[in-house]
Amino acid sequence: MRKTNKLLAIILIPTLLVQSCVVSGPKYTRVEKVMELSPGMSLQTVNAKLGIKPYDIYIYDSTGNHSYIYKYRTTDRKTVPFLLKDTNGRKSLGKYMDLVAYYDSTNIAYRFESKPTDSKLDEKRLNVNTIVTIITVIVPTVLVYLGIQKEQSE
Repeated sequence: MRKTNKLLAIILIPTLLVQSCVVSGPKYTRVEKVMELSPGMSLQTVNAKLGIKPYDIYIYDSTGNHSYIYKYRTTDRKTVPFLLKDTNGRKSLGKYMDLVAYYDSTNIAYRFESKPTDSKLDEKRLNVNTIVTIITVIVPTVLVYLGIQKEQSE
C-alpha cells in the first residue's frame, strides 16, 4: 500500500506540473502562406493554400456575400540588443493576426484584409527549461527520499 502511494506520487506530481505548460490557442497559418493568396480563388483553394479552415464567420449578408476570419502569425526575429542590425537574428513566431477573406455568393474570394486580432489568446508556452528543471530537481529529490525511507525501514 505504501509503495503504491509513493509510486502514485512520483507519477502524479510531475504530471500536474507539466499540465500548466500546455499551449492553448487557435489553429493558425504563417504569413508566407497568406502572401500566396489572390482574389479570384475559391473557398476550397484558399483553405488548401493556408492549410487551415476558417476560424470564425465575420459577415454573412442577405445577398449571399460572406467573409471568414483566418488566424495567422507574423514572423519576428530575436537578437541580442547590442548586435541589432537590419536583418540579423533568428526567426521567431510573432503576434497573432486576423486575415479576413471576403467571398461572393459563389464562394470566390474578391478581397483579403489583415488586421490585429480582437480575441484574447491564452499564451501558455511549453517551456523546455521548466521541464528540464522539473526532471533534474524533482526526480533526484524523490529518489533520495525513497532511498532514505528504504534505509530507515531496514
